Amino acid sequence: MPRGISPLWGIHTTHNELVNNTSSGSGTRRWACKYCGKQFSTTTTRLIRHVSGLGGSGISGCTEVPEDIAEIVRKEHKLSQDAAMARRREFLAASQDILEEVEDIGQSASTLKSRTSSVRDENEGSNPSEEHSSKKFKASHSSLHSTFLSAGLLKQRQRVADIEIERCILECNIPFNVVRTDAWKRMVKAIAQAGPSDDWHGVDYKRLRTSMLIEEKERIENLLEPIKLGWQTYGCSILSDGWSDIRHRHIINIMVSSCLGTYFLKAIDCSRAGTRITGEFIFEHIKAAIEEIGVQNVVQVITDNASNCKRMGELVEAEFPSIVWSPCAAHCLDLLIEDIGKLSWLSPVVSDAKKVISFIRKNHQALAIFRAYSEKELIRPAETRFGYVYHVFARLHVCMDALRMTVVDPRWRSMARGRTERANFVQRKIFDMDFWAEIECIMPILRPIHIVLRFADMEGSTLGLLYHMYTRMQEAISSVTTLSTSRLRDVTELVELRWQFLSRPIHSFAALLHPYFKGPRLWSQPHMRHMKDLYMDRIMSPDQQVTFDSEFSAYMSNVGIAYARSTSLRSDVTSRPLEWWNHYGYGHPSIAPYALRVLSQDCSSSPCERNWSAFSLVHTKLRNRLSVEQLHRVVFCKANLRLLRTLRSLTGPKQTSPIDFESAFTSAEVCIEASILDEQDQVYRMLHAELESIDRRVTRARSRATSRPQRDPPEEGPSTSATPVYTRRRKMRPRRRGQPIVLEAQLEDIVEDAPEDHEFAEMVPTVEPEYDDEGNVIPRDDISLSSSEDSFGIDDLE
Repeated sequence: MPRGISPLWGIHTTHNELVNNTSSGSGTRRWACKYCGKQFSTTTTRLIRHVSGLGGSGISGCTEVPEDIAEIVRKEHKLSQDAAMARRREFLAASQDILEEVEDIGQSASTLKSRTSSVRDENEGSNPSEEHSSKKFKASHSSLHSTFLSAGLLKQRQRVADIEIERCILECNIPFNVVRTDAWKRMVKAIAQAGPSDDWHGVDYKRLRTSMLIEEKERIENLLEPIKLGWQTYGCSILSDGWSDIRHRHIINIMVSSCLGTYFLKAIDCSRAGTRITGEFIFEHIKAAIEEIGVQNVVQVITDNASNCKRMGELVEAEFPSIVWSPCAAHCLDLLIEDIGKLSWLSPVVSDAKKVISFIRKNHQALAIFRAYSEKELIRPAETRFGYVYHVFARLHVCMDALRMTVVDPRWRSMARGRTERANFVQRKIFDMDFWAEIECIMPILRPIHIVLRFADMEGSTLGLLYHMYTRMQEAISSVTTLSTSRLRDVTELVELRWQFLSRPIHSFAALLHPYFKGPRLWSQPHMRHMKDLYMDRIMSPDQQVTFDSEFSAYMSNVGIAYARSTSLRSDVTSRPLEWWNHYGYGHPSIAPYALRVLSQDCSSSPCERNWSAFSLVHTKLRNRLSVEQLHRVVFCKANLRLLRTLRSLTGPKQTSPIDFESAFTSAEVCIEASILDEQDQVYRMLHAELESIDRRVTRARSRATSRPQRDPPEEGPSTSATPVYTRRRKMRPRRRGQPIVLEAQLEDIVEDAPEDHEFAEMVPTVEPEYDDEGNVIPRDDISLSSSEDSFGIDDLE
């Protein structure tokens, strides 16, 4: 029974309204505090935390509430917490008793059943009238007994089931969010409907991993027949990518993509001895997949940009003239961002950004200080992440103020590595306004590329958008004013070279058939017409080309019976190309079949990349003895069950709207310009200049000390000279693991006479080494280490 609404709502709030009801009767309410007037949307727990003045749990304490009222609320809250804790202890203490009672009841039920059967045998020869009355009594007694058992044992059995489920989840390392999935609810419901049984204890281990897995694979294939039928209308693309599992076995997966979803076809084991993954090897498996799907249903093959994949594409196009090979657009755009990051004027900035992030992320003390000022984490510069240079720069720019507060925090200098050369480098780099200015200048270049990369990485009909997205990206890059002319020329050359590698005739053909972008400006470009003709030569006969061209002119000019409808040219209708050709394609019957097949395709092999996560979840460090065949079956079921669940909720073909793409570019057109330095930036600039001047003075002092000639130490005995003797500062570094402990007798002092420069003599006094309890030399904080081990290298970034 619900607990009802807490009286605190009416006492301490001016108004409250229910937002989200729960079974407890209270739920989330939108309310205003009676004392401070602030408005919140919380549950009763946060109301108590606010009115009591304690705060916490995601809400601040009220500062206007009278102290006597706050004290009363705190006492009542403490009493309720103590009562809840007592109930909790009673529940935990009774849990074991419940388990034992259920076992006793089960044994009693079996004993009662045996006694009932014996009594029935004894009464077989009794009086019929007595037998009739006995049966009526037993029936009524049985119904009452069953009702009592149903009411009394149902809750106990459910509590026992909850306890056993929790233990199973904890012992088997199952994530808690599994109980929120539909699959879990269906499983529990099916087990409950099966009812109690002493003979059945769930699925047999051997059947689960052999015959049942094979049966489930066949069952899923039958359920996904609608997708295979859709390939005949919309066509499909074959996607392929390679991966190595935790046992370093190379696997190639082959998937089939269409506007209805991405279907996992099979996995190929490439780990056998003597196997070389050449273009011919990949072609043999791709050819088998094409023949299994049907040559007439395949539009293109998409892989990454490796040389063996390119060779495979040449063999596919030679064997199947109607099928083309297309490089993965997402990989090409990722390589474009990496090429920009390797430019001579940008690579030092990328390297410095990696050093800053690497130092803070690998030093737990620095990371703790940074997290005290920032709610966002620094992104690790992983080269396997698409567009990692953009992500690193974008997150650094967002966390710029937090990084500044980190290095000016007093705890920064008190860290174990707070006075090393690396820490000084990071501190000065964060204060360096030129470093942040370089990031702000390059962000307007990387942002449009990242937007196109994000859309190309989506599943759905993106082939018709690729040309238009890339053209829009080039225009955005050409309009950037934060870079000099020479730097902008370097970027535009890389963008053009990457498009020349990525572009294929099918991309221009799909761009011309997209109804949202059609117009005389697009049709007037000669290279677009030429690419269209090249693709038409592959898929059409000469007579079909003549008919296609005649209708294509009418299509580009909006001439035909389909345009009599006023909705045919609305932007919200033309932005969904597959629906447009399904509804209005009857006006161009020779074009519609080709338009549906081409505009339904993907432009990248990203679904293959995402599919490797299923492999990594199935094949872990603890579960790595599955054969490739068994691994293929498990991943087939896992991937295609997700596709089947998506297919049930799918109302039509998956389409990427160009309106979303245009809005993303519009919101990104506000480039980060070089802002006018405010007072805070001026302070950081002055601080950076002061630190740089200190570094220069220390460097000059070091060079002066090392360039001074060494002299022999004076002889032992009383010194007759009034000139004091000074010793040079030792160059020390912490002992590394595995090195022998340096004894005091092994430390050689280099003695020299006092320099003429008394200022430098005061700067370099006699330094005596200090030792810890184990005899290791303790590096002094006032000594700046300048050994070669403190320089940055590739190992620091690994």
